[in-house]
Amino acid sequence: MPKNLARALGAAALTGCGVLAAPPVVADADRPTPPLLYGFYDVSVDFSKQTFNGAPTPMPAKTFQVEYTARCDVAGCSVSMDNSDDLSRNPGAPTVFEYRWNNDRWETSGDYPYLCDRMNPASAVQSVRSDYLIPNPDGSFSGERTITVGGAGCPGEGPGTHWLPITVTPISPPSGPPTGPPTGPPTGPPSGPR
Repeated sequence: MPKNLARALGAAALTGCGVLAAPPVVADADRPTPPLLYGFYDVSVDFSKQTFNGAPTPMPAKTFQVEYTARCDVAGCSVSMDNSDDLSRNPGAPTVFEYRWNNDRWETSGDYPYLCDRMNPASAVQSVRSDYLIPNPDGSFSGERTITVGGAGCPGEGPGTHWLPITVTPISPPSGPPTGPPTGPPTGPPSGPR
């Protein structure tokens, strides 16, 4: 084999090995993660400011301790609110409310059995419950809930829309044994809003 050909083949072989040994290129897409809800929160539902079709229908405000979990993947981020504590009062309610990030807020919406008499599951009528939560600089979230009752609605009230403000404030985990999977920041790669 001629010397020049041997050198050319040797150089080509070394170049090929260098290409094989080069580190892989990693995509660095700019996908901001939205402010997540994860862990335990006080959810304050301000029934004292509630309206029905715009008319005041106040009741005492209530605060509930709730656990949120968050997940992020290539499709975006979602947050789940555990609603299992409310099933003894409203057995037809979802066990979990799923929130998706939309522009500047977390949103959830879906069918919901609205109880005309708050403590009586037999008084349920079909409705659509929608919440949105906007992050605040202190780690809390504030927003609104609407419950749109269709069909004949509740006796004496009829169909229409209930509106009320809600706030979600982080708290320390309750003491005692854990009741579910560990909570913490999501483990997958952050991704952008959907």
